[in-house]
Formats: sequence, structure tokens, C-alpha cells
Amino acid sequence: MVTPTDLSCTEALSQYVSAKKNGKKPTDGHQEIGRFIAWLGRERAVTSLAPAEIADYAQYVGLGGADAGIRLSPVKEFLAFLKTQGWIEASLATHLRIPRNRKSASGNSKTVMIDDAPSTQLSQQGYERLVAQLDDLKIDRVTVVEDIKYAMEDKDFRENSPLDAAKERQGLIESKIRELEDTLSRVEIITQKGRKAQQAKVSMGCTVTLKTDAGKKILYTLVDVREADVSAGKISTQSPVGQALLDRRVGEDISINVPKGTVSYRIEKIGG
Repeated sequence: MVTPTDLSCTEALSQYVSAKKNGKKPTDGHQEIGRFIAWLGRERAVTSLAPAEIADYAQYVGLGGADAGIRLSPVKEFLAFLKTQGWIEASLATHLRIPRNRKSASGNSKTVMIDDAPSTQLSQQGYERLVAQLDDLKIDRVTVVEDIKYAMEDKDFRENSPLDAAKERQGLIESKIRELEDTLSRVEIITQKGRKAQQAKVSMGCTVTLKTDAGKKILYTLVDVREADVSAGKISTQSPVGQALLDRRVGEDISINVPKGTVSYRIEKIGG
């Protein structure tokens, strides 16, 4: 019996499709889910999926234009299914947000020059994780070239699904490699060296101690979305809590609207 620990993305998709059929619900969109799984790696365990990867995929799809929301919709439903089944703990579907493109005065999208891109602040651990991802993708790049060569042995290209799938995966890999290389070229590594034990304001990379109305204390570390891991107490500065905390001081109260209502915290300590 397959347990959630070793359940692969491909196996999860099969069970998702079966559940849809048993419930007599349409399974439209499973091709989009297949593309999503190809991006992550078909044999990846569902328990290993990280919020940063989900956000990266949304960003990639967002480059495709106006149909991005339609493409991401079945993927969101699939991720919600994983959560409902108890195969993942975090709600990964919330990280499938389409990035907002800058608009010019005429309403057309404006290309953002590479030189204008801001630096990315990461911890040493987060930097090393991205470097490892890049190394893995470069290995995948070699593998997919071999897959294309193998698929091209079938001369009937009109109905060569393996060739189409391999070429699509190649495009995803190359896009991800370019994105990671650009990110790594602009990384600013955050260190604790030189930081004061008690900071004046909440900022990227610092640890914040919060107190709930019930008196419970919670520790969060604010990180880039690529490092976010709620189970480890690392929250993105783009998350509702992260945005509410930035630039706040000790003693201040914050309130965040969540699906179940409003939660309130008091900032007890910054840093340390």
C-alpha cells in the first residue's frame, strides 16, 4: 500500500482522476495538471512539494498571458485535493497566484528590463537550496535531450505524444534554468552577523515573537517566498502575515483577515 510519504505526483494524479470519475464530475484540465507535474518531476513525492516551487510555477504560467488563470484553475483544484486527502499539510493552492504585470499608460504590458530587477534576499541555506535546484535542472537538461532523441526515432511526428511531451518539458527546464540563474546572480545573502539582538523594526530575515489574544506565543522568521516553509516557522514577506509585520515595532498590534475571520497579534520581540 502506498503511503503519503512515498506517493508520487503521478500516482496522486491517477487517484485524483479516479475520484473525479467516481463522483461523476468532469475531469477537464488534467492535461494542465500533467504539465504542472512535469514541471515538478513526475516521480516526486507529494510530501516534498514546497510553496516556493508552486509560486515559481504560477510565475512561469503567468508569462503566458491572459489565459494563465484558466490554466492554473485545474492545478489549484488538484492541490486542494491533495490537502483534503491529508497527503500534504500546507495549503499549497494559495501559492498559485498570478503575478501582476506592470502596465503602461496605454494599458499594454510593459517589459521590465533585467537591470531594473531588484536583488533577492536569501539566507545561506536558501541560497544553497537554489544552487542545488539549478544543478538538478542541468542534469535534467541532459536527460530530456536524450528523451527527445529517443522519441524522434518514431518518424511519424504528427501523433508523437512522447516527443511533444519531451519538448514541452525541455522548454520548462530551460525557462526555469534561466530564471534561477538570474535570481542567483542577484542574491543578497542575509546573515545574522552585525544584526542587533533587538531590532527597531521588522524586516526581511529577522525572527519575530508574536503573542495571540489567548496569550500563546508564536515565532516567525520572515523570508523570501522561495524559502517559505510554514511548518518550519518561515513565512514569506508576501504572505498576509508577512506583509502586516514588515516595518512594525515591538508593542504594536496587527490584525489579519483570514477565511475564518480576523486574527490579532501583538509584537513581543524582534530578533534574537
